[in-house]
Amino acid sequence: MPIDQRRRDDIAAAVAAYDRDHPDTPLPRTAGRLLGVMFPSQDVCQRSQEALVAEGFSRNGLSAALRHLLEAGFVSKQRGSACIPDTYRLLLPAEVDAP
Repeated sequence: MPIDQRRRDDIAAAVAAYDRDHPDTPLPRTAGRLLGVMFPSQDVCQRSQEALVAEGFSRNGLSAALRHLLEAGFVSKQRGSACIPDTYRLLLPAEVDAP
């Protein structure tokens, strides 16, 4: 599903602001694209890591990017089960997400 342009801009602005505020621990270069793939129109993603790898992310890079996004507070994670993928929620900073 293609990402909404406003959502893409909000994600890019949030990632850039984080990197500017945390020059010693910037997000991975793929963070913005990953957030766009995971959250093209909604704030919840329940896609498997295999589905995300199929979007062009390496398995190791995906795991690292998700870990960094969790640590930075961009997403929250609710563990799934054997049949249900983990659920991620987008948590963009309010000043970036506001209209």
